[in-house]
Amino acid sequence: MVVFRLGAAILAPAMFSPSISGVIVNELQASSGPSLSRRTLLVVGLHAGAGLSLGWLPGCSGAVPSAEAASEPLLGYLRVTPENQVTLVTPAAELGQGVFSTLAKILADELGADWNQLRVEQPTADQRYANPAKGRQSTGNSDAMQGYYPMLRQIGATAREMLTSAAATRWEVSPAECHAKDSQIIHAASGRRLSFGEVAAAAAELAVPQTPTLRPDVELTLIGRSTPRKDVPEKVNGSAVFAGDLQFPGMLSATVRACPTFGGQIASLSDTRALAVPGVLKTVAVDNGSGTAAVAVIANGYWEARRGAEALDIQWDVNGNDAWNSERIRADLAAALEQPGRASPGERGDVDAALAEAPRTHEATYEVPFLAHGCMEPMSATAWIDGKTCRVWAPCQQQGGARNLAQALTGFAPESVVFHSTFAGGGFGRKWELDFVRQAVQIAMAMPGRPVKLIWSRETDIQQDYYRPAYRAHLRAGLTPDGRPTAVLARIAGQSIMSFQSRNLPIPDPTAAGYLISPAYDIPASRIEYAETRSPVPVGFWRAVALSQNGFFAESFIDEMAHQTDVDPLAYRRMLLQARPRELAVLDAVAEMAGWGRDMAPGTGLGIALTIGFGGVTAEVAEVAVNGDTLHVVKIWCAHDCGLVVDPDNVVAQMEGGIAHGLCATLHGQIDIAEGAAVQSNFADYPMLQMREMPDVEVLLVHSDAPIGGAGESSLPPVAPAVTNAIFAATGRRIRTLPLSAAGLRAGAARS
Repeated sequence: MVVFRLGAAILAPAMFSPSISGVIVNELQASSGPSLSRRTLLVVGLHAGAGLSLGWLPGCSGAVPSAEAASEPLLGYLRVTPENQVTLVTPAAELGQGVFSTLAKILADELGADWNQLRVEQPTADQRYANPAKGRQSTGNSDAMQGYYPMLRQIGATAREMLTSAAATRWEVSPAECHAKDSQIIHAASGRRLSFGEVAAAAAELAVPQTPTLRPDVELTLIGRSTPRKDVPEKVNGSAVFAGDLQFPGMLSATVRACPTFGGQIASLSDTRALAVPGVLKTVAVDNGSGTAAVAVIANGYWEARRGAEALDIQWDVNGNDAWNSERIRADLAAALEQPGRASPGERGDVDAALAEAPRTHEATYEVPFLAHGCMEPMSATAWIDGKTCRVWAPCQQQGGARNLAQALTGFAPESVVFHSTFAGGGFGRKWELDFVRQAVQIAMAMPGRPVKLIWSRETDIQQDYYRPAYRAHLRAGLTPDGRPTAVLARIAGQSIMSFQSRNLPIPDPTAAGYLISPAYDIPASRIEYAETRSPVPVGFWRAVALSQNGFFAESFIDEMAHQTDVDPLAYRRMLLQARPRELAVLDAVAEMAGWGRDMAPGTGLGIALTIGFGGVTAEVAEVAVNGDTLHVVKIWCAHDCGLVVDPDNVVAQMEGGIAHGLCATLHGQIDIAEGAAVQSNFADYPMLQMREMPDVEVLLVHSDAPIGGAGESSLPPVAPAVTNAIFAATGRRIRTLPLSAAGLRAGAARS
C-alpha cells in the first residue's frame, strides 16, 4: 500500500542560482523497480514561511522514515510559498531536450498552476528523484516522459486536492464546488478566489489523499499544447548556469593532460616547467576510472592551467596498446564476422532451413566507424571539499551515480555529499560517463577548502571520449520469387559497451545487436547474432545507441531486397507492415509528405527508411541531388508517432535536432585510431554539420492512442539509410560504408 507521512520539512533556498537547488539530503537506497501504487512514499511538509511542499520518495518498500528524517530538509517536487510562488523541481537532466519544461508542465497542468508565473529548478542527486521506470535518477534512453509522466500527474492531483480542500474548509463549502486554475482555488458559485499561497499552510496540515483523481483530458490546458520553454529566457539572457559558467569566491581552475594512448599510465613526470608558469599552483595525478591516467594542472585561471599542462614533462607507459590502429580493428571485425556469433533472444522460425530452401538469396556487408560525441560544451565539472563536506556541480546524465562516486572517492558520510545539476551543452550519452566528475573530485581533494572548476580542452574532449563502437554487419536473406523475405540472418561484430563497463549480461549485448532486424516487419524466420570483439578503445553510449548503426544496416538491407526484386521501396515496406497499423500509418504519412512516386530529375532521388524504438515510430524520406562526387541533401521529411505529445513544438525540435545530428554522422563522423590513440582532435578534422549543408526539414507528428513515448533519439536512426537509399535511387550506387566522405562523396550546399 501507499504510506504517507506529515511533517514539518524546511526547504532551503537555492544556493547560487534559481536553477540549482542547494538542499543536502540523505539518499535513500534505490530499489530495483518501484511501482507507484505499492513502493512509494509521498511526503508533505511545511515550507519555510508556512507554505506547502510535496516530495515523492520511490523505493521505500512501504517503510516510513523516522521522525528525525522527516524533520530534515526535504527535497520536494513542489513548493508553494505564502506569497504564491509555485516552484517545481524537474527530476531529470536538462541536456537541451526540453525536460526542464516538459516534465514541469505535466505537474503544473494537473495542479492548475499559472505557467507564466511558475518557477522551475534543477534537481540535486537524490533517490526521491528516481525515474519510476528504472528505479534510479538518470536521464537516457528517451524514457524521461515515459517514466515520470504518471508520477507527476499524481503529485499534481494530490496537491490540487489538498489546496482545494483547504480553501473549501475556509469557505465552508464542498470541495466539489471548487476548482484550481492559474494558481488559484475558485468557488464558481460565489466567485470567491484564494491563491495557492493563501491556503498552502492549511493544506499542509490536511490528510494526504491516497487516491487523488486526475483531471479529465478535456480540462488539461498545458499537456498537448506548445508553451514557451522555461529554460529559453535564461539561455538567451545569459543567466542559465552551465558547468563552465560557475563562479565562486576563491575559485580555482584546472585542466588535464591525459595519456593519448588508451589505457596508458604515467611512467615519469616532471612538473617543474609547469609550476614555473605564472598562476599555476599545483599538479595532481588523476584518472578516468577506465585505466587511462592523466595529470591535472590547477591554477588561478583556465588559460594558466592550460599553459601549465602543455609545459608538463611526461613519459607514458602505454602497455603495448600503441600497436592498435584502425586497420587492425577493421581486420578483427571482418574476421569475427566470418564466425557464428551468440544468438540474441527472440529468434523466429528455422532460419537455417528457410535460407537453404529459399529460391533466391541476397546478402550485403555494411560498416560504420567509431564516433565521438562532440558536445558543444566540453567536459566540465566543479568540486568543492570543505571539511567533511563535498559538493559537486556538473551536467551529468546519472546524478545518483555521480553522487555515489564522489562519496566513494572522499569516504565522506552520505549526508555530507551533494550533487547539483547544471544545464548541459549537449549530452548524447557522453555525459552519462563519470570520468570528468571523478577527476573534478580528485582535484578538489588535493585543494581542500577551495572550489575548483575542471574544464577539458576540445582536444581532450575528442581524444578522451567514450566512442560509439565501430561495427561491421552482414545480413543474408532468403527471398520468394516475388521478393518477400522468408528468412533473414543478421550478424554484427564490434565492441560491447556493457563488457567495457564490466556488466556481464546473460544475453548478447543489446546495445550492439538490438534492432539489427526490425521486429516491425513480417519476416517468418529471423535470427540476430553478435560476435564481440575487443580493443583498448573506450566505448560508451551514443545517441540512439544500437539504432544509431543498426537503423542504417537494417533499412539499407530492406531497400536492397526491394530493388533486387523490382519492388518499389515504399510498397515493399508496406507489404511487410500489414499487421502493424501504427507503423504503416507513419510510413504512409511521410510518403505523402514527400510526394513519393513523383518524377525526379536526373541525378536526384528519394530514399525512405522507417525505424521503431524508444516508444515511438519514425519514418523519413530524404531527397538528394548528386553531381559527380558532390552530394546535396535537399530536404528531409519526417513523420513521428510517440503516442501522447506533451509539447508539440518541443517534439518537433527534437526531431529536427536528431536529424541534424544524424546527418552530421552520415556525412562526416569518423574517429580513426593510430598508435592506440584517436587521430582526430578538434572540429578541423572531426567536423560538425555546417549551416550550408543543412537541408530543409519538415516534421509531421502522427497522433495515435499509443502510450507516451520518447523523442530525443528517435529521428536519428532513419537519417543515414534514407540518405544512402536516395543516393542509390539517384545514381544506382549502393553505399554500405559510412561516413559518405569515406565513400568519396563530398557534401555540398543543401540549397541553391
